[in-house]
Amino acid sequence: MRMTALNPPTAKEQLDLQYNEMRWRVLSLAADLDRVQRYLGGQELIDRDTRLKALRECVGELMSDQPGRAERVQTILSDKSPVV
Repeated sequence: MRMTALNPPTAKEQLDLQYNEMRWRVLSLAADLDRVQRYLGGQELIDRDTRLKALRECVGELMSDQPGRAERVQTILSDKSPVV
């Protein structure tokens, strides 16, 4: 089936198109976190680093059923330092 603006995909068709890429991104993030944790001081870093805390918060947003996840994740990851 050819998808156009007049014939948009169904949710299932969209998932079918995106699933492998989504799966790869989740596995990649898990592997990255495992590598950080294996290095000397990794567990302590995971426990206190604000960047990793932000990533954990983002994963929580991914688990949300509410629309607007991308915007909320972008907000979490945005630089909140004062403008000079």
